[in-house]
Amino acid sequence: MTATPPAVYPRRSVLRFLPVGVALLCVQLDFFSLGLALPSIAAAFGASVTDLQWVLSAYMLSLGAFSVPAGRVGDVIGRRAAVIAGLSLFAGASVLCALSGDVVTIVAGRLVQGVGAALILPNAFALITNDTDDAERPRALGWMIGVSGLGTALGPIVGGLLASTVGWPWVFWLNVPLATIAAVGTMRVRDSRNPEAGTSLRTIDWAGVITVVLGLGLVSVGIDNVPDLGWAAALSSGLIVVGLCGLVAWVLVERRARNPLIHASLLRNRAYLALLSVGTIGNMGTNVLIVTATFTLQSIRGFDPQVAGLYFLAGSTGVAIAGPIAGRLCQRWSAIRVLGATTALTAVGLSAMLVDTLPLYCVAMFAAGLAGGMTFSAAQIGVQTVVPPRMSGEATSFLLMPVVALGGLGVVIVSGVIEAIGGGKPTTSGIGVVLVGYSAILVVSGVALLLADRAGLFRPERSS
Repeated sequence: MTATPPAVYPRRSVLRFLPVGVALLCVQLDFFSLGLALPSIAAAFGASVTDLQWVLSAYMLSLGAFSVPAGRVGDVIGRRAAVIAGLSLFAGASVLCALSGDVVTIVAGRLVQGVGAALILPNAFALITNDTDDAERPRALGWMIGVSGLGTALGPIVGGLLASTVGWPWVFWLNVPLATIAAVGTMRVRDSRNPEAGTSLRTIDWAGVITVVLGLGLVSVGIDNVPDLGWAAALSSGLIVVGLCGLVAWVLVERRARNPLIHASLLRNRAYLALLSVGTIGNMGTNVLIVTATFTLQSIRGFDPQVAGLYFLAGSTGVAIAGPIAGRLCQRWSAIRVLGATTALTAVGLSAMLVDTLPLYCVAMFAAGLAGGMTFSAAQIGVQTVVPPRMSGEATSFLLMPVVALGGLGVVIVSGVIEAIGGGKPTTSGIGVVLVGYSAILVVSGVALLLADRAGLFRPERSS
């Protein structure tokens, strides 16, 4: 199964989406720049480790919980309006964080930032999908993923530099001009919506919104409490169980809804489900890279956070440049085939991180970051090619849900395994077990997807 042969398009065909890419950049830059600013925030407010955890976790919690409803909002009011609304929320919340006088206010601002990011992500991809043809789409999506990837690569450097010079509030102030530029530019991008979703927000399945937000939110909060309280603690386990019950209720509500957030036809699309499941597994490989590299550089090699951040730039640079490469590959071959191959290659990169020599370790980080970045880029691009354009926002929002929710769970599990093997602290043997173990999962997933594709189990990618 092959995609449409590549063709040559004028440069403006990609540049017209640059404001959308800047909107995606805001989401990535904000998350990855804050880590090195946390010590400054802690010093300013006398914050505890738990407080700092919530400064980071609140953002991902609300992003994951609101991703599915946000896709439906874009279907109804228009994707362009949804992206601009998301950018407005994002910029306003950034001002709140920058002016805050305590950690509680920053956490509240981060929750609102997450809602803004949820509005931006699925609707930004839908804008591009609905203004491109099948041949141009992978290239345009790949380049805009590449623009957002700059936030992954530059975030730690920008955050550390701003926090150590002009002060930590400027990590948030930086979002304001970027979001403003993206919002003004997005006004010129061609709008789209799902004509089957109605034109009023009253048509949205609000019972579904409530159950999915509460379900994902409670599960995420429970998982975030596991490192401090353990799996058996009443608070963490109780929240997870109640959250899972909420997700079950969401499924039941969706089955009876007149306008469900996720249509059943999407879940019957085998190609889409393959992209979603293997894309999620592949993205977890990037989480394994982040956790193991952090332990290796700081706990094993003894580098301070800023020096470790510079070395980690090798891995984040690989992630940053992956989008355009994946886009080019998806013009030549089907996204499913690219996803299968890059998932297996991510295993090679992670396994190579077992080396002792620091220069070779950096090369291995780059390789793992590049392959892992191409894996999720291929999944994002592929989703836009196997569903009708009108459903692109819905499909992307549902793809983000397991990525964000299971990403937090993956970090907890990987960290727990490493520390359990090391007797409560990170060790080389514990890190090695995780790298080898997850590499095996990636190889099996990638090869299985390639074999299934070769056997013709997936319908041909749509042509219109």
